Amino acid sequence: MGVCFRSYRSSSAGNCLAVWTPDSGLLIDCGVRTLRDCRAIISQHLDAHGPIVGALVSHSHGDHLSRDGFRVLQESGIQVHGHRQVVPQLLARIDGATGNRHAVRAFPADHFAIGEFDVTAVPLPHAPDVPNFGFVIRAGHGPRQRKIVVCTDFNDVADIATHLAGADFVFVEANHDVGLLRRHFNPNSRYHLNNGQTASLLCDAVRSRRFGPKAIVLGHLSAERNRDHLALGEVRRALGAVGLKAPCPIETAPRFEPSALFRL
Repeated sequence: MGVCFRSYRSSSAGNCLAVWTPDSGLLIDCGVRTLRDCRAIISQHLDAHGPIVGALVSHSHGDHLSRDGFRVLQESGIQVHGHRQVVPQLLARIDGATGNRHAVRAFPADHFAIGEFDVTAVPLPHAPDVPNFGFVIRAGHGPRQRKIVVCTDFNDVADIATHLAGADFVFVEANHDVGLLRRHFNPNSRYHLNNGQTASLLCDAVRSRRFGPKAIVLGHLSAERNRDHLALGEVRRALGAVGLKAPCPIETAPRFEPSALFRL
């Protein structure tokens, strides 16, 4: 099967992504809001795709690690990992769920290995005083190794842009449409990419001629302030306006159910 990716949830109501090989899997965030849904996701993944070696958490907001998500990860014996800047905030949020100060393990460095995955944590600017990280994950071996870039909850593309070169798969935020934001204003939207910013990031990546992923998935779409067709349409129009073609299929991640399975 090689390397695979799936989004299980992707919205401000909860996020949970997974990348796996035939031998092991890795979760990115587990912010699902109910014990029932968390248990169902973990159980279905374990039954269908095998063991999970750990869960990376991008930042401390509850839609990226919920108390129920944390509890289910503990029940399942899945270690939670966060950047050293993120861990104190995570522990403060889940303090009532555990008395174990090692319940969330700090990354040993900004570049590290976990199981058979090679991970680089990339700082991404989000809300004030909320450290946030995207992930560049390499999975598989030799000529079958794949590079996966996951980046959400940020408002400046500068730090992630260079990491898109050579990516086999990209999961990137397209949080809101500026027109819908005017109709349904939310001050927190300033901490997220709008469709146009995401489109510009992808246009710049395509221009580099070193960008040829097998798929691009737009995630973390706001339920009130975005629509699938608006996000996809803005990216495609931006590419067309500068004479570029999308290098691969571009899709959106469903908010409340699993996405398609992407074989990389």
